[in-house]
Amino acid sequence: MKTISACFLVTSVLGCLAVVNAGAAQTAVALGSDSTFVALAGTTVTVTGGGSITGNIGISPGNAFVPGVPPVTVNGTVYAGGSVAAQAQADLTTAYNDAAGRQTPVIVSGNIGGQTLTPGLYKSTSSLAVSSGVLTLDAQGDPNGVFIFQIASTLTMTSGQQVVLANGANAANIFWQVGSSATIGTTAVIHGNILAAVSVSLLTGATLDGRALAQSGAVTVDTGGGNSVALPVATVSSSPPVIFPAGTVNNSTGTVNGASFIAPVVPGSIAAVFGSNLSVGNSSPVVSTPLPTTLAQSTYLIGGHSVPMYMASPGQANVQIPWELAGQGLVAITDTVSGVVSNTQTVSLVAFAPGIFSMNVSGTGQGVILDAGTSQLATTGTPVLRGAYIAIFCTGLGAVTNQPATGAPAPSSPLSYTLTQPSITIGGISGLVASYAGLAPTQVGLYQVNVLVPSGVIPGNAVPVALSIGGVVSNTVTIAVQ
Repeated sequence: MKTISACFLVTSVLGCLAVVNAGAAQTAVALGSDSTFVALAGTTVTVTGGGSITGNIGISPGNAFVPGVPPVTVNGTVYAGGSVAAQAQADLTTAYNDAAGRQTPVIVSGNIGGQTLTPGLYKSTSSLAVSSGVLTLDAQGDPNGVFIFQIASTLTMTSGQQVVLANGANAANIFWQVGSSATIGTTAVIHGNILAAVSVSLLTGATLDGRALAQSGAVTVDTGGGNSVALPVATVSSSPPVIFPAGTVNNSTGTVNGASFIAPVVPGSIAAVFGSNLSVGNSSPVVSTPLPTTLAQSTYLIGGHSVPMYMASPGQANVQIPWELAGQGLVAITDTVSGVVSNTQTVSLVAFAPGIFSMNVSGTGQGVILDAGTSQLATTGTPVLRGAYIAIFCTGLGAVTNQPATGAPAPSSPLSYTLTQPSITIGGISGLVASYAGLAPTQVGLYQVNVLVPSGVIPGNAVPVALSIGGVVSNTVTIAVQ
């Protein structure tokens, strides 16, 4: 049995789980260690004009920090080179790719000054500017509303222009993904997190309520003329946390399978919990083990058991259903946020509820399925050959041998096999037998099913794949077959 790189799984599965399924409101981009940085550059951070900056400053792989004359006061730590700055750059790459990879945007172009935009995903296929009139970001009363701008090349704010926040909009939930460089003109005002592939420049008197994060180039800040740069403050809702009741297929409500977004769920599996005010801000997706039971000041109890968490946000949490609940039917779930306990909802538990992960995090389309021989995604451009093995990544396949503790990773030796064998269908050919079915080694709640692609499958870029176990059929995803 060929095991697959845990790095790929964390990026493609657990990281994707941090995004609400396609068509729903956006969740915030997880910044990881960058949440403490106000400026991060690949080469140099240069500050002129004195004044102060609130937040950490990092440079990697370069190490040049120019504090200016008179020197700027940094209310934080300067990491010029070293492991901390290198990790911050790695987290910036993850955040940048997350923002750039979000799907189904509203297309914008040219100058968006003078417009009023509501929370959502916006994309410009070239440059974007705020050059004539105020850009208003209106959260419509939702302090957790997220704005993401995908910009293929440059972002430019001309002198004196402003981004204005209205009706609860929060700078911490605004993300500018910039394909090259961002330039904020003199006395201009902008809110949010600038994630630039190259550089960020704040000209004399410009104000940034957010972060200037550059991957390969420099961050330049002229603090003269009243310029200020400070970390945004996350809004803490005064409303108690609310867990939504159980819903129907793909309604993203209640507690559902983390791959298919369908209830019910299975002990030991990955689940998504939907609601409102479920956390204080957004946590980073967790990839270290054992999983924590508190993230973003949020703690869950299911059936009286503490729940390991992969990610927390105000609208969604991704958790592992405790193994200890095997054999139970309906159990209670609550969320406690900063000492405030949510309403109580019920979670329906069953022995089997298979769900295959998909790359668009909706339970449909391209599956998280690898060519087991190459460890590449079986998609257009890297199709799997007929007669080759694939590895299907899923959850909800039930009890296993050598069961790990709740929140702990699956062992590599001996492996944890499912007690019931699944049956796989590929391209309409059913009854296929897995060469391995069990927990994915080193992962939590994630199952791996290896199976041979039959030679009789008709090639294509969207060959359907599904599996069944214990008489329950999974969602259907697709792969590319050559």
